[in-house]
Amino acid sequence: MGLDVIEEKNLNDAIVYALDYPKVVLAESNGFAAEVTTLGDYAFGLYIGYISGVFFDGFLARNKRYLDSEELSDFHVILVKRSPEIRLKIKVHLHLK
Repeated sequence: MGLDVIEEKNLNDAIVYALDYPKVVLAESNGFAAEVTTLGDYAFGLYIGYISGVFFDGFLARNKRYLDSEELSDFHVILVKRSPEIRLKIKVHLHLK
């Protein structure tokens, strides 16, 4: 069945919020990135984790269940489609090339 229009909008809203308020997601990124990987990759992982957490928590609260396999697949398709936008916003905010 996949994500319905409302849940797809909720996911996109979570992505937009994270992109509009990067300090919410990236506040601690500078301190830990050097120990792990590049700052851009670390920040991207933080964004994906933040967006996933916000969306999954909201989905569970609204629907009283976890995503099924088709909904999870739709979730991943949307994230993959929006990942260039997410990476670009991270680079702009962190002043990376």
